[in-house]
This record gives sequence, C-alpha cells and structure tokens, in this order.
Amino acid sequence: MSESHNKQLILPEYGRNVQNMVDFCLTIEDKEERQTCAEAIVQTMSSFSNAEKERDDYWQILWDHLYIMSDFKLDVDYPYEVTCCKEEYMVSQHPVLENDHQQKPFYRHYGRNIERMIKALMALPEGEERMELAKATAFQMKRNYVAWNNATVADTKIFTDLFELSEGKIYLDESNCQLPDSNEILSQSVAQQNAGNASTKGGKRKMNVSRRRQRQRRK
Repeated sequence: MSESHNKQLILPEYGRNVQNMVDFCLTIEDKEERQTCAEAIVQTMSSFSNAEKERDDYWQILWDHLYIMSDFKLDVDYPYEVTCCKEEYMVSQHPVLENDHQQKPFYRHYGRNIERMIKALMALPEGEERMELAKATAFQMKRNYVAWNNATVADTKIFTDLFELSEGKIYLDESNCQLPDSNEILSQSVAQQNAGNASTKGGKRKMNVSRRRQRQRRK
C-alpha cells in the first residue's frame, strides 16, 4: 500500500482523494498553476459539504480547511484570512460547516439498527473482525440512505457519517472500503418494489377468484 494510503487524513470529511489533490498541489512549482489548482480543489470541497452556501463565512471556511489540509504549507493567494499556523489551530477550534458538528448526530434515514451496529463495533478491539464488520455497516448505511432518499450518494458521505456516528472511532475511506454503486442499489430497490407490487396484485386476484367461487357455491 502506498504512503498516501497509509497517511492519516487531516480532515476526514473530505476523503482521501481531496487530500491527495492537496498534496499534489503542494508539489506544483509555478505559482499561477498552483493557484488554479487550489481554486479547483476548493470547488471540489464545496461538493462534500452540506452547509448552505448562503452563509457569510462558507467560502472562508473552505479556504481555511484547504490550508489546514496542506499542513499550513500551501503558498497561494488566499481570498480570505486563514488560520495562520499549526499552533493557532491546535489551541482553537477551527471553523466548521453544518456537517462538522461535534455532537453525535442521528440520521433518521439510517435507522436505529445502524446505531446499534455501530455501538457494537465500537466495543470491539481493533483488528480484522472489526474492519470487516465496519465495511458491512457502511454497505448497509449506503443501502438505507439510497432507499430512504431515492437518490444517489457519494461514498465519502457514508464514510463521514460513520466516522461521526462512531465518535471518531470507526474510520473508512476509498482506499480500504469499496461500496456498491448507488445506481445499482437504486435498480435493485426498484426491482424489489415491483416484485412486491406484483406479488400483492397476484394475491388480490387469487382472493377475488376465491370469493367468486364461494358465492357461486352458495347459489
């Protein structure tokens, strides 16, 4: 496994791909190209946040997060004031967006069973068994999310929610967990619904036929 996959993510909510983009940006020598790359990364980061973009400090927070993810080394023209150094970051809570709440949230679309599964996971010692169960939990979380919202969802969202629900104790990302495609889950869900509807209609037809036969016998 590469060094980038072993590296602990600074802000896990953005996923490993964004962290890799930041690491690459640090290697660009030309400042104009580095600036363009940084702006593209911030645009990408905005797609991972559930915060409303109307809030006044939305983009400032994203640029601050970019600087933090670069370990305070990225030399670009920041359009906003950012955390000046690691020491400042360590002694103060960095700005957060809506999906960065410190309190453990409850996501209704996952259901109570997912909460129970995560609690059981947290009680297990770190190792292969916990990792496999964590992957299974993430898989079920994605199925529940897609079924509830009838919409696709990025794997990063699932990993971030699992991280938050487990109080930071369960960490997965694209390098150690591959989840099924959202469209595949949607197709399976629709097929199951259609099968269920067909079965229900078939049962009603049989019941109606049975009732007609009973009435004929009575006559």
